[in-house]
Amino acid sequence: MDAQVSSESVGQSSDVEQALVDLLGAPFDKVSITLPSALRARVAARAETSSFSSYVAEVLAREERRLALIAYLDEMDEFHGPPTADERVEADRRWEEMWGQHESSAVSSSTPAR
Repeated sequence: MDAQVSSESVGQSSDVEQALVDLLGAPFDKVSITLPSALRARVAARAETSSFSSYVAEVLAREERRLALIAYLDEMDEFHGPPTADERVEADRRWEEMWGQHESSAVSSSTPAR
């Protein structure tokens, strides 16, 4: 997938563009991306209740948060060492206590689920 950032920032905001600013809390630039047709169709179908752009921006923001969390957890592992088996079991117990049963036992697996 290639993306090219346009040299101009969006000046006049449409309702959708204003919603993006409200959601992401920052000005934005228009970009052009090339996607496989099947992927574009699936994304468009998921974006039924919002614009394609706001859906993609939301997904990218979520991925950025996920990557930042992974970097933080890696830093904690480097500083404190990886969690022990007992700590993973305790983390699973607390997760289930707070959120109920989860699909995969990612927290207690021997390989970090990052």
